[in-house]
Amino acid sequence: MNDPQSLTRAEHDILVAALNAPLFDRDPNVMGLCLRLCGRQLLQRAGGMAAANGWRGSPHAFVLTRQGWALLKTERRHTAIRRAG
Repeated sequence: MNDPQSLTRAEHDILVAALNAPLFDRDPNVMGLCLRLCGRQLLQRAGGMAAANGWRGSPHAFVLTRQGWALLKTERRHTAIRRAG
């Protein structure tokens, strides 16, 4: 599980921005952060699965994963993340 304290401020800002709207990879610095967050399974490319679910935007957009959403939700509640066994 990802620890909220292990995120840099820039990574945290990217996650909050992805909560508001999908992110697009125009800036190389933002893309690097998005790819790092994809590696931590907090973001994902919109891609084909999103298109199959009705997404009509760019397939190159980044969106939150369930883990990313749970991390931000937990942070807002200021509670510990429970692990499913």
